[in-house]
Amino acid sequence: MGMRTTIYGYIEEMDFWQAPVKNYVRKHNSTIIKSLPIGDIWPPLSHEMFTICNNYKNHSGPNFEYSGRIIHFGANLKSVEYEWAEWKIKFENLLINLFFLNATVHFKTEYSSLETSSWCVDLLKYPIKHDNSVPEKINSMHWDYKSSYDQ
Repeated sequence: MGMRTTIYGYIEEMDFWQAPVKNYVRKHNSTIIKSLPIGDIWPPLSHEMFTICNNYKNHSGPNFEYSGRIIHFGANLKSVEYEWAEWKIKFENLLINLFFLNATVHFKTEYSSLETSSWCVDLLKYPIKHDNSVPEKINSMHWDYKSSYDQ
């Protein structure tokens, strides 16, 4: 018998460009999230865990995309912290396929305090070009990683 682990967080989309590059980035990131598997094998990182904040066309409410969209996710899983290393690999494989600025993952078990891990793109290492070319893919050399869990 396991215990519940609540895992949740967000990925902040990189939003430094004007159209058409901005439109490319948005479409690319949406496609990557939509392509995540449904009912992924353990430990899961699956489509149904994710959603993207969007403004609807002609909407008159608040701007949910100010300085970039947020891709948020969450799930209650059975003791997934024991497979943190495997889940982290899946999550980082997702990140290298997205154009993101930072990402934060929280998890809380029934027997421990809140644990937080974060990935932040170092803009001194990642070249932002404003020449209407497709941005360079982000890789692990471009980000800084911090975690209260895997010390």
